[in-house]
Amino acid sequence: MKTEKNLYTFYVNPKIPDKLSLLSELSYNLWSTWDKQAIKLFNRIDPVIYRRCAHNPVMLLHKVPAKRLEELAQDNGFLSELEQVWKSFESYISYQGHYKNSNGKKHEFSQNDCIAYLSMEYGLHESLPIYSGGLGVLAGDHLKAASDLALPLVGIGLLYKYGYFSQIINLNGEQQENWKENPWHLMPVKVLKDEKGENRLINIKIHNETIWIKIWYIMIGKIKLYLLDTDIPENSLSNRSITDRLYDADRSTRIMQEIVLSFGAMELLETLKITPQVFHLNEGHSAFIIIDRLRRLMQDDGYSYDEACQIIYNNTLFTTHTPVSAGNEHFDLEMIRKYLKDKIEALGLSVEEFFKYASIPGDKNNFWLPALALRFSRYANGVSELHSRVSRKLWRHLYPHLSVEELPIGYVTNGVHTQSWLSKELTLLFDRYIGADYLHMGEESSIWQNIMKIPDIEIWEAHQRRKEQMISFIRQHVEQTALDNKAIVPISLKLRNTLSPDVLTIGFARRFAPYKRANLILQDPERLLSIINNPHKPVQFVFGGKAHPADPEGKRLIKTLIDFAKAHDIEDRFVFIEDYDINVAKHIVQGVDVWLNNPIRPFEASGTSGMKAGLNGAINLSVLDGWWPECYDGENGWAITSGEGHDSQEVSNSLEAQQIYEMIEGEISDLYYRRNESNLPIGWIQKMKNSIYSVGKGFNLHRMLREYLDKYYINGMQSYKELTG
Repeated sequence: MKTEKNLYTFYVNPKIPDKLSLLSELSYNLWSTWDKQAIKLFNRIDPVIYRRCAHNPVMLLHKVPAKRLEELAQDNGFLSELEQVWKSFESYISYQGHYKNSNGKKHEFSQNDCIAYLSMEYGLHESLPIYSGGLGVLAGDHLKAASDLALPLVGIGLLYKYGYFSQIINLNGEQQENWKENPWHLMPVKVLKDEKGENRLINIKIHNETIWIKIWYIMIGKIKLYLLDTDIPENSLSNRSITDRLYDADRSTRIMQEIVLSFGAMELLETLKITPQVFHLNEGHSAFIIIDRLRRLMQDDGYSYDEACQIIYNNTLFTTHTPVSAGNEHFDLEMIRKYLKDKIEALGLSVEEFFKYASIPGDKNNFWLPALALRFSRYANGVSELHSRVSRKLWRHLYPHLSVEELPIGYVTNGVHTQSWLSKELTLLFDRYIGADYLHMGEESSIWQNIMKIPDIEIWEAHQRRKEQMISFIRQHVEQTALDNKAIVPISLKLRNTLSPDVLTIGFARRFAPYKRANLILQDPERLLSIINNPHKPVQFVFGGKAHPADPEGKRLIKTLIDFAKAHDIEDRFVFIEDYDINVAKHIVQGVDVWLNNPIRPFEASGTSGMKAGLNGAINLSVLDGWWPECYDGENGWAITSGEGHDSQEVSNSLEAQQIYEMIEGEISDLYYRRNESNLPIGWIQKMKNSIYSVGKGFNLHRMLREYLDKYYINGMQSYKELTG
């Protein structure tokens, strides 16, 4: 990597002893970041360095002293464990996927079958900061589950120089952003090479300029994710910066990011001789791919414009995650003329003629990418049943001849990748009482019935161990962030002993957007304090999350929570954890007792954090929004309903806050602290089991992907073959 004139930095790979050679291959496949035995193996090498490396196995092997590797090469116990993990990996990689329809008819995938999945962000692991929140984590889980099921899928995204920001909370309780350059040479990513061993570059021509793109890839079990990078010497300085930051606030940079993703994806697929039968657009950011697909079908394959439109329409799936119009991606029409005029005119249309596909009634100035995607997608879905209804109302003007109920926007409710989010303590219980079937067939509801057979004491002790580990992690995190931020006042003994494992613990961790109402719990401060300080049934709270850098209201919410804790001297029981990421999220969802979720209905498209918590035995206390109406049955959690049907948001806020207080003070605390002679909360444990059972069987990624296959993927593949065969 060139750093300045005539000066180069070279990265030397560590010398791995021959007996440990398999470690290197394991480190470059993200399977090793979610398989519990693989995680245990890498942790055994050096737990301190592993933790400091954000559990990045590649960086671990670079950082660990050579002497330690030599010791491990002579350690028969370690070598035996390495062999066992490698056999598990080989078994996983050799799994052959297939599809069964609702009638049980089996469909084998052919060598040429391929689904192309495009997303601006992927939340795969805490050591790969190319995600900002739930949409990215869902995309990452999507690829992991596709690997579990051995689906013929390839992912495409962008490789960001800085990715998303690290969060710093200053002494005034205010969020500040720190952008760290990603050391890609120390991460589980590789550069795509050509036959001569040189970096394989592709290029696209935009705005009379050639943009060169370097290709990286990540192995996610059996799935390959390609990431496009413009930060290379062949590009101008402005073009090198296109892939600097995720969701860049500068509109010119943002449109270029989405052009690179879309047009670069098509150039990459052609270079690799991959012909997808289905294109799955995760949100509207990649909708520009439609323009390049039209051009290629017409110029390269000889189809007419109408034929090309039909092919694209019949094999494109668009997934929308945004229930609010303004939150959907759009650009000023002048920007479209500036960057894409020649591309559109190559189709035989003017920009104005093509604009009809991306317009919405009443707006003559903006080019809406979701509108473009919907008009060219036979298949479209929201991410929960409620969200699909909201989406049909939101986009009803695009279909003037159909009633709202007839709009072709279905739904596939989100899910979570079980192995990635399940605690190691519960994983041991799952392996013992459920068996290994959930690793590849998590959608089979019958396997989840065995949850009820787990002895109460075992599931409670597993949860308590994980809760204690969460608290230990939070204490270390609080102390480390104080040191990192060079706190003027030494951290107090009180803060060193933040939280107690014996106290009912409520978690709230997610993106700090105003509609999620992180401050709803503060509606009546005195009542909240009485709940926290109850001498017989105390309650403690854990918060985490980032506000978008350009969202002052979201930042204010964070400060409000921190100020409340400081003002009432309860920072050890009302805790905000700085720099929320996947690792922090795992600790919280695996360790809390209750998961609080109180967005303004119906603005939560789906939400997956509650699924992760529920899978780990936390019990949801949630507004009936997103996924929760499909899961809640009265026995697996609690519903916040008192604010429904009121025109005044202020009234709804007040009513729902009061209901939250009443439920925590009453049923929730009573159930948690009611113990038998063995000090077990039997009623609580039953609710935990109900939560794990209902979330596990209904909201895992395997179920979600089977629905995508049933509703969209298989039909799209067949349509493509019929239209092009």
